[in-house]
Amino acid sequence: MIIICLTKPIDKLIKNKRMKKYLIVAFLILNLGLQAQDFKNRPNVADIHARKWEYMVEQAKLTPQQADKIEPVFMEYEKALWKLSEQMRDAFKKFRDEKRSNNKPDYEGLNKRFIGLDIEKAQLQKNYYLKLKKSLNDETIFNYFAAERSFRKELIGNWPGNRRMPGRQ
Repeated sequence: MIIICLTKPIDKLIKNKRMKKYLIVAFLILNLGLQAQDFKNRPNVADIHARKWEYMVEQAKLTPQQADKIEPVFMEYEKALWKLSEQMRDAFKKFRDEKRSNNKPDYEGLNKRFIGLDIEKAQLQKNYYLKLKKSLNDETIFNYFAAERSFRKELIGNWPGNRRMPGRQ
């Protein structure tokens, strides 16, 4: 996003009203174009899963045999997790739509839905762990989950348009 810093108000710099309107419209179009370009550059779900898998194999130091055994389990888990995330986004979208239309949201229903999704996620994680345990030792599983947390932090930190909070590195 482009930020123009002026010491004088725009009214005093540009006397012609028509020119002011053209400049404002041009600035808005430029800004929208830059935002649309940012959106196009975002990776799709399959790309994210592929990058995550590569990162996890490398960081957890999986052998090629371990990687071959675990990849289908990983992909199954990621797809199920993504589906839960979509359900969560849909619930938030429904909430926002209700708020915008001045309808009182069903807070009890939303709370139950969010708790239910959290419970489903916990069950998914437990089943994922049990499947990993069949093929990996405890130390490798620990390193595997550490790599997953590290990837998440890195992904969030490097996401296009992400702005870190001041004072954070």
